[in-house]
Amino acid sequence: MLWLAVHYPQWALQYFRYRNELKQSDEVLLYDPHSLQVLALDAGSLKAGVTVGMSLATAQSVAPSAILVEFDISLSQQASDWLCQWSYEFSARVVPLRCALAHDAHKDGRSSTKLHVDEFVCNTLLLEVSSMALIFNGIDKLIEQYAQRAKSYGLEVSLATGNTPLAAQLLAQQSSVMAEVTWSELLDSDKSDALLKQLSIDSLPISGFLKQSFLDIGVNSFAALCALPAKELGRRFGPKLLQLLAKISGVLPHPLIYFEPEETYLQKLTLLYEVELMQGIVFPLGRMLKEMASYLKQRQLAIQQLKLTLIYRDCERSQLDIIIQYPFAEHRSDNLLSLCRMQLERITLYQPVVEMVIYVDKFVPMAIANDNWFGQQTAQGQRPEKVLRLMALLQARLGSDKVKGLQATSAHLPEESWQATVLSVTGHEHRPVINSLQQLYDVGHQATGLSVGACRPSWLLTTPEMISIETVELLKGPERLQTLWWQEPQICRDYYIASHHQGGLCWVFKDGRDFFLHGWFG
Repeated sequence: MLWLAVHYPQWALQYFRYRNELKQSDEVLLYDPHSLQVLALDAGSLKAGVTVGMSLATAQSVAPSAILVEFDISLSQQASDWLCQWSYEFSARVVPLRCALAHDAHKDGRSSTKLHVDEFVCNTLLLEVSSMALIFNGIDKLIEQYAQRAKSYGLEVSLATGNTPLAAQLLAQQSSVMAEVTWSELLDSDKSDALLKQLSIDSLPISGFLKQSFLDIGVNSFAALCALPAKELGRRFGPKLLQLLAKISGVLPHPLIYFEPEETYLQKLTLLYEVELMQGIVFPLGRMLKEMASYLKQRQLAIQQLKLTLIYRDCERSQLDIIIQYPFAEHRSDNLLSLCRMQLERITLYQPVVEMVIYVDKFVPMAIANDNWFGQQTAQGQRPEKVLRLMALLQARLGSDKVKGLQATSAHLPEESWQATVLSVTGHEHRPVINSLQQLYDVGHQATGLSVGACRPSWLLTTPEMISIETVELLKGPERLQTLWWQEPQICRDYYIASHHQGGLCWVFKDGRDFFLHGWFG
């Protein structure tokens, strides 16, 4: 089994830069909100004289233009999930990355003992790639495409392959060792083993005490450490060190927990600035929806509703929860944003917004509709793509209560044989939802049992108009339509297709001695 390890130096800082679309020239400092000490910094801040562990006040005086960011441990899980979601396209077995800063924050007294040994390398993602060779036409092509994807996100990565998870992680962490090695050499198991033996003791995931102890006795490489008697190593430094060496070499198996996509979708963004107008929400929201669209495409899903939460600057004021509707199920980023923006235009912000959250708990299967204005519905009742897009835009602009569809009912009288209904992608599951009177009466043949020869107009008048028989010429009829015997009031009409003296075919009926105009044929 072959493993691909992807090391992301200072992952927390990289993810923050990507999330907020910062330039490489922008100086950023991550600090601990409790100790007010610098946790991570970029090259620009380092060049200015800032160091890890420096107090925030001193760092501000040394690099006054740097952006100060409070490190939030809860965001490390979101960062890891985002990375796993798009890495999932390259392998079905993805081992989530562990953020170094979050790991250090969770350390307790037991995990910081002198003989502490870790079985994972922080800031390093793992993918099993041997089973994906045929799909990507070779492991080298897979690695190349993954590197290009990471680069497109503006991420700095160091990649390596190994026959064991730990071996791949250690090699990926040592970018200097891999600098002049080609992919063809790296995929050679003999070459990979030789590089692994050259690794220094400092690169192993062991405590500082163990590293110094080995250096004191002249052991400064992984090969030299493996050459020592195993029994003596276990007696002096504990069995966990022996297990680590066995897992690196593949003598012992290395149990792993793989990434599994959640049944719900949650994305959180802390803004670098306060947004006072709804227009300012659109830009960062577009970025968030683009990521969600990638997630939906990967899982072949779409959404009909999402919850957008805007958190105000004043914590005492309740947050603003907005339900964004996508009645015909959407999965594309541009449509997600355009419909969302139209619905947000009707909302007013009462305070500056400092944080945004997107949450989706229900999904529907993705459906690719027919992109044809006049195309017939599919066997599953699917409407043409352009029609769905237009109706979704109308609903977003006017509101769902202002845009309705027509649905046939089993009533004999024409004015009672239809009803308004809510438009939805699932509206065709039980009874057909249609968008014109012509379709209404086409469906009505089946819904009400009309004969195939029954002809219905495409335009019914709201109220029938009394006319003189001299203004029309009866062409076909009569066709009697009447209420059922238990219904009140009792109505009995004889309908005719007629030619109007001003032109056009119309639908008229006789009630007693009077004639009434009820509709026009298109």
